[in-house]
Parts: sequence; C-alpha cells; structure tokens
Amino acid sequence: MAWSMSFEHDAEHDVVTANFTDCILVTDEDVYRWRSEVEAQFAKFNGRVDLLINLDGLVVRHTAGRTFGKERREVLERNTHRSFRYGGDEMTRMFISTSGAINGAAVNHYATREEALAALLAERESLRQRGFTPFRSSLHSGKS
Repeated sequence: MAWSMSFEHDAEHDVVTANFTDCILVTDEDVYRWRSEVEAQFAKFNGRVDLLINLDGLVVRHTAGRTFGKERREVLERNTHRSFRYGGDEMTRMFISTSGAINGAAVNHYATREEALAALLAERESLRQRGFTPFRSSLHSGKS
C-alpha cells in the first residue's frame, strides 16, 4: 500500500481520529512531508480539536526521531486541545515517549482506541468538574 492518512470526526464524542497507512519516517524529509500532510488534514477542521491517534501505520525510524519529536510537538500545540494515542510498533512508541519528555509533548498512550477515548473523555470531565470551561472544537458547532 502507499503512504496515506485520514483524519475523521467522531461527532458523538466530538473527537478526531487520525489513521495512517505506511507512513514510514526515515529521513528529515519524510518528517517534513508527514507534517505538511498532517497540517492539511487539520485544515479541514475549523480550529483546534481533541485528537485520537492510531499509531498503527505510522513508523518512526531512529534516523528521523529527533526531527519527528520537534515537529510533532509543534503540530499538536497548534492544532489540538489534547491528544491520546493507541496502537503502534514498539520503536514508534519509544520515540513518542522520549520526544514527549524532551519536547514537552503529551505521551498519553493506550492499547486500544476505546481506552484512549475513555481517557480523553475522563480528562474533559475532570476539567469540567474543576470549573474550567471545556474546550470545544469547532466541529461541535456543525461546521466541517
């Protein structure tokens, strides 16, 4: 299969799920391509979103790890309220965890989408109970 990605809105939970197919990041150029295409996916939504990331199909090799960590943090800061991950190979999960620690990006990782979604919804509820106005994506307003 060829490199591809899709970002789909789950209206019931007001969350976007990112899916990747054969997105193998070996070089800095691969990372910049990944960032460009991810930014194009986010452009479909009007504003920042809550994001679930299916790491299956996204492979980060050690040669691209440092650049990926920096680019990943910037993309998430600009386009998401919060993000939770699931799936993925061991090497990619390691780069996500390491780059999160180094670059200050979230490293929330779960075995399944259901677990990641439950954690995201629990975080929203916790913020609501503490009196924070929940961040609602522009997706909830019906715009897409």
